[in-house]
Amino acid sequence: MAHISAPALVFCLILSVCLFSQQASALACCRKYSRGELPIGLIRGYSIQTLRKICNIDAIIFHTPGGKNVCADPAKPWVMDRIRILRERAQALRNKKNRAQ
Repeated sequence: MAHISAPALVFCLILSVCLFSQQASALACCRKYSRGELPIGLIRGYSIQTLRKICNIDAIIFHTPGGKNVCADPAKPWVMDRIRILRERAQALRNKKNRAQ
């Protein structure tokens, strides 16, 4: 059985974490916008992507069932309409919860 020194093990662990985090951030990065409008019924939530070194565009990332992400242009009226609807739904849930308490 091979013995690995503690510093070598720590180095490998740190390297693995760094590689994984860079790969994960690259996968979650929109580099271009999807075409077409996404129906509200297919949207489960959204994230906001701001311009970064790796991600070269501002985008709204809509999350759909099955874990699919759809990149949308925040300057498009339909995108902001979907966000408004999602926020209204969230507010309605909060109001319902507060009334139940």
